[in-house]
Amino acid sequence: MPPGAADLVPADSLGRLGAGLADLGVRPSGDDLARLDAFVEMLMRWNAAHGLTARASRQELVTRHILDSAAALPFLPAGLMLDAGSGGGLPGVVLALLRPETSWVLLDSSARKTAFLGHASMELGLSNVQVVRSRLENYEPQDAPVAMIARALAPLPKLVALARRLLDRGSGLLAMLGRRPRNEELAALDGVDCQSLERIRVPGLDAQRHIAVLRRRAAGQGAALRTWQAQA
Repeated sequence: MPPGAADLVPADSLGRLGAGLADLGVRPSGDDLARLDAFVEMLMRWNAAHGLTARASRQELVTRHILDSAAALPFLPAGLMLDAGSGGGLPGVVLALLRPETSWVLLDSSARKTAFLGHASMELGLSNVQVVRSRLENYEPQDAPVAMIARALAPLPKLVALARRLLDRGSGLLAMLGRRPRNEELAALDGVDCQSLERIRVPGLDAQRHIAVLRRRAAGQGAALRTWQAQA
C-alpha cells in the first residue's frame, strides 16, 4: 500500500456514508458519522471471525446494511422500540445511533451475536440501548414496546406468528421486506392488518425494498389499540 493510502480509506468511507445518508434526508453530526463508520469497522472485524452477516466489502456493508437500515428512520414511532432478531445490530444499532432520543431493546437468541451487540453498544456509547438474549416468540417484557422492527428475520407469515405475543399486547410491527407482498398474501396474514406498505429507496442499492406496518386486527368495535404516528 502506498504511503498515506491507509489514511485515505476512512475519509473515503466517511464520504460515501455521509453522501448516502444525505440522499436519505439524514444529516448526522460529524461525531455520529464517525461512530457509524466505526460500527462498519466493528462489523468487518467480528464478521471475519464470527460470521455475523454474509461476507461483504466495506462499501457493500455501507449500502446493503447501514443505508438500508437508516431508510427505516421515517417510519419509527415515538417510544420504546424492539429490534427483533437484531443479529449484527441491523437495523437496531444504526437506528439507535441516529435517533438517540428513542430507547431500544436489541433482541437476539444467539450468545455470539448478543456479545457483539453489547460490545458495539458500549464502544459506540449507546446509552439508549439494552441487549437481551431471547427468542422473539418467548420474549415477555414487563412493558411491551410501542413497536417492533424486523429485518430479514423470517418470511412475513412466520414473522407475524413469532411476534404474536407482543402484537396481542398492542405493539406494532415494522417488517422490512424485499419484494412487495401480493395483496392476497397480506390479506391472509393471521389476525393482523397491514396499515401501510411503502416502497423505500436505498442509495446505491439496485433491489426492491419495502416496509410494511402491521397491527393486531381489532376483535370488535371499540378495541383499544395505540394510534400509529410516524416520527418526523
